[in-house]
Amino acid sequence: MFTTGSKMFLGATTLSVVAAVVFAASQGGAVGLMSTVGLVTAVIIFAFLAGINFFTRDGNTPSMQQGVEQTSSAAQAPVGRSMWPLGAAVGIGGLIVGAVSKPVVFKVSVVVLLAAIVEWMVQGWSERASADHRYNANVRSRMLNALEFPILATIGAGAVVYAFSRVLLTANPDAGRWIFVVIGALVVTGGFLLAGGRTTPKGTVAAICTISAVALMGVGVASAISGQRTIHPHPVIDDPSQKALCLEGGEGEVDEHASQDVSLKSSVVANIYLQEDGDLVALINGYSGIEYHELTVPRSARLGVIFHNDSGEAQRLTGRFGTFPDQPEAVSCTTAVHPGKSAYLGFEIPKTNAASSTPLEFIVPGVDGATIQIVVP
Repeated sequence: MFTTGSKMFLGATTLSVVAAVVFAASQGGAVGLMSTVGLVTAVIIFAFLAGINFFTRDGNTPSMQQGVEQTSSAAQAPVGRSMWPLGAAVGIGGLIVGAVSKPVVFKVSVVVLLAAIVEWMVQGWSERASADHRYNANVRSRMLNALEFPILATIGAGAVVYAFSRVLLTANPDAGRWIFVVIGALVVTGGFLLAGGRTTPKGTVAAICTISAVALMGVGVASAISGQRTIHPHPVIDDPSQKALCLEGGEGEVDEHASQDVSLKSSVVANIYLQEDGDLVALINGYSGIEYHELTVPRSARLGVIFHNDSGEAQRLTGRFGTFPDQPEAVSCTTAVHPGKSAYLGFEIPKTNAASSTPLEFIVPGVDGATIQIVVP
């Protein structure tokens, strides 16, 4: 015998089949095809729902069954309210917005939607696991707390760090230092006072932490909206605008706070020394103790040399790597190296059959005779 719900879905299935047949026979082209596909999909859905209702008998239970007033679905307490439907709705809305705006919005919305669905499903299952509410809550905690706590802690820490960074990037550098010191001092002082007060209620601690986090997030959001301060990029020695500095010598902004030591480097073909008398010599790896004023290197290979300044003032090593047709002269140099310090200079001779119109050499600008010729086979 068919139940009421089964009859309803069977009728809907029959009507969908008739509509699909009539529409397929009367309409043609792309519109007819798409409409027929939609109606066939409706047929499958209604038939599936009819089968479920028929199998479960609409959730009805025999009135003569013993204990049915406690075991039937209608006798069970309904699932409690939760925020997860709202979270799922926000995720779906974010998917729509992200599809027409920024990809990051779409990706975050997918994560929010999946998290809301999982939480909602687990809550619905756990609250119906038994008649004991305390046991149900314990089941849910064992399933999700091990996943929720690390994720929420990571998100919270990331939000605090991001908000704090927006504040520091909005303030000028001098004020940023004091903001960092003051907030750090407040955090340490607050933690000391709370740890020292043995009778401090947990609610008070939670309220203070919540208010502080909300305040920091609010200031961070306001700072992000107002925009960060203008940060002028520090010039780099490889920029074409530094070519004159490489050829003429002297010191500039690019040399401020430059590294004066070299870590382990690969493909180093030689160590070049500027001696106290102004002579520039190369010690080739594998030929220890022999000083060269000429260095042979292959083409189309990324190589490097280490420059050691043994003179009495800051100097830089400049490499002139040739001028080839339709190209400007290739020039590169180190930052200004202080006496007794060193720097690395990488270079590559291009692979070409044309001869260079300018010499290939290492020089120290401002020091006469400090030259090492570069020979390319």
